[in-house]
Amino acid sequence: MFNNKLKEYKEKQAEIRDEMARYDQADEKFYITANTVLKMAQKALKIFNSSEVPEKRQLLNFLLHNPTLKGENLEFTLKPPFDTMAFANTCSERLPLLDEVRTSFSSYAPIIL
Repeated sequence: MFNNKLKEYKEKQAEIRDEMARYDQADEKFYITANTVLKMAQKALKIFNSSEVPEKRQLLNFLLHNPTLKGENLEFTLKPPFDTMAFANTCSERLPLLDEVRTSFSSYAPIIL
């Protein structure tokens, strides 16, 4: 009986190790993809300006969701993850205001951990 339980535990332990390895690989792939997306986003304008019309269209299709031309204005929404990156960029502009509000309220409210 002891040997059977030991065998069960060893098998379960091996399954958990395999699962952990899969998560580690997924994390690494995520960081590589995120790094590639960020580098591309940094160079997007340079890539766009140096490209021919078909490449420009392909880049816009990659970045934009439902682009429509209203008169002379292009209306669009960004595709994920570019929408998140654009929102994150606006958040950094709000940080000084957030810090000011947090500082002014810290004297009134107790800090609860």
